[in-house]
Amino acid sequence: MRIILPFILTVLISFTALAQKSAKDYFISGNEKFKAGKYADAIKDYNEVLKLEPKHAVTFANRGVAKDRLQDYRGAIEDFTQAITLNPKYTDAYLSRGLSKYNLKDYRSALLDYNKGIELDPKDAKAYNNRGLVRYALKDYSGAITDYDKALTLHTRYEEAYYNRGAPKYNLNDKAGACADWTKAKQLGVREADQYLKKFCK
Repeated sequence: MRIILPFILTVLISFTALAQKSAKDYFISGNEKFKAGKYADAIKDYNEVLKLEPKHAVTFANRGVAKDRLQDYRGAIEDFTQAITLNPKYTDAYLSRGLSKYNLKDYRSALLDYNKGIELDPKDAKAYNNRGLVRYALKDYSGAITDYDKALTLHTRYEEAYYNRGAPKYNLNDKAGACADWTKAKQLGVREADQYLKKFCK
């Protein structure tokens, strides 16, 4: 299964004038380090931003994504929760927190976060794909397929959604549908689909 990871936000949002220069500098530096895969160093910069701007929701969310990449899922959840407290309509924070909960196998709680994120932004194909994985983990195979269908309605060449949709179809004894999805995923560049095709679609 392939879950789509959240990206950090690079938009500079509402730093106060007083601390503007240094907070922005740390924020930009943190984002650059994140993009370079230096997640621990990025977190240090985000810590500095939050000393200067303790209510900067985007920095909490970005630090949460960095912590998630370091597999500090509980720390990530705390940061996403803080971002949501500061901005209750922060879609990406709900979706990112859902991913961290998924990584902790807290599937029911993850589902609630994805539901909220999708309620706030019903046109996010990535969110439907990831919620499909949560539903699959909960053995709600029909619900998972519905989510992958929606993701593919929004993004017709969404290779991960084809790849992921194969498994619940196979579990519901729709072997032909599963093999068709894995074939499509392979055509779109998902190499992992080949192992399923060889194992289940001879």
